[in-house]
Amino acid sequence: MPDDVLVKISKVSDKGIVQIPFEIRQKLDLKPGTKMIVMALEDAVVLQKAEVLFAGERPSGVIQRLRSIFSRVPIRDIEE
Repeated sequence: MPDDVLVKISKVSDKGIVQIPFEIRQKLDLKPGTKMIVMALEDAVVLQKAEVLFAGERPSGVIQRLRSIFSRVPIRDIEE
């Protein structure tokens, strides 16, 4: 797996809440109140820190970058 990719599994609650695992929150410096943009992409939900898009990266650039990253992540490396 690429060194900069951290993949975990989380469940959707009956209220639609998905917990972001601690290791990912820590890596991305996600604090309570961090604004996130939620995008639906084919069969995926993408969460992006709003500050990245507000800093000038277009959503299509985010999606293209994510597709490239996850095309290199072997399914066996996903941790439950």
